[in-house]
Amino acid sequence: MRNGRRAAGFSYAVLSERTRSISPGTLQRAASGAVLPRREVAQAFARACGMDVAEVTRMWHAAYHGSLGGRSTGRTREPEPRPDLVKDLSGLWAALEELRQANGAPSFRMMERRARDAGKELSRSTAFRISRGTAPASTDCLEAFLVACQVLPRDRTVWFDAWLRAQRQAASARLGADRREELKQLESVVADTSRGQVSQETAVRMLRKAGFDALERYRRFDAPWTVECLKCAATFRIRLSDVVLARATCPDCPKLTEHVREAWAELLTNPSGLLSRQLVRALRAATVLPARLQRDHLDVPVFVADRTTLRILQSSAWHPALEDTLRRHIRRPFYLDVLLVHDYDTMPSPRNGQRHRRLAKAAGLVDSPLESIPGARRQGRVNSAARNEAMSGQDAATAPAAVRTAAGMPSPWKPTSNSSA
Repeated sequence: MRNGRRAAGFSYAVLSERTRSISPGTLQRAASGAVLPRREVAQAFARACGMDVAEVTRMWHAAYHGSLGGRSTGRTREPEPRPDLVKDLSGLWAALEELRQANGAPSFRMMERRARDAGKELSRSTAFRISRGTAPASTDCLEAFLVACQVLPRDRTVWFDAWLRAQRQAASARLGADRREELKQLESVVADTSRGQVSQETAVRMLRKAGFDALERYRRFDAPWTVECLKCAATFRIRLSDVVLARATCPDCPKLTEHVREAWAELLTNPSGLLSRQLVRALRAATVLPARLQRDHLDVPVFVADRTTLRILQSSAWHPALEDTLRRHIRRPFYLDVLLVHDYDTMPSPRNGQRHRRLAKAAGLVDSPLESIPGARRQGRVNSAARNEAMSGQDAATAPAAVRTAAGMPSPWKPTSNSSA
């Protein structure tokens, strides 16, 4: 460039007038060799001096890549773009700018022309915004920019993947900001302090009301909190915000009920052969309800629908078999406590007994199909006859409590603990 100016005999002021847009200082710095000028400046300098513009452009590219005649130009080689490492929009913009610089930093007018020649839409202003930090708004815009940077079609897929990752991260960040704002408003509603935050005492009270116990100090409304389930003593981490929104549940409690149900089904098959046939029939007539493991005590409530089944199951002879079966399904130490739940006083006939059992199942008291045992209908007839005989011998005021209940005074569910503990 210096040789061309000397050959033309022009001063920098004259060259500035001939370029019409570049100042003399910029032209002087371009020819000084201290820095690599922009390609547009070098080309304008060459045209003003009457030099071969194509040759100057070729030499500029060689200087840009640090390979001018095998000599270093004092400029480090630009890093190769790595779209596979892009994680967000800022990383995508940086990789695209590296791509543009590696392609020789074409002017935005040239990028527009290249995209138009390939049938793509890319304005100079769009290319400028992408080069200055705005990620492409669509895959079409990204493809036009890649075409302008002369990226081959087979090499564009990795750029599309990078764009998708960056868009997902941006959407996740927006959702996170919205969620933080919602949680802040929710905390201000339930807060008990002037700063709009939940205190330690209130947080612990909310936690215990939801069925959990804190194992560490409360830190923040949306921070993970190590707690212990009051039902099964399982330890896990939840957020107070999830407790307030009723979204905090124990992961082990549903598994406990499932394990107890599996153990009960195995017990009904009498795998050890130690249970009598009468006891097996009584167990099949009963139904296991949702169990509860509180600390190390496992409570297994069993719904009993008639007196015959109750009388048979009140014996604890079948408890060891149940405990052995439960220990094969529940891998935690526990003390078993069987609870018989019955209400035979409100069932004067087999039809009413079946009705109560259906109502119990519909109300959620029963979580497996109910079975009846042979002789239940006959037992119902015997009970009905006994009640009629009692009523015929005395009036309702002096009748036994069971008879008065059958006459229209229903009693609540009666739990009967049948464990040896």
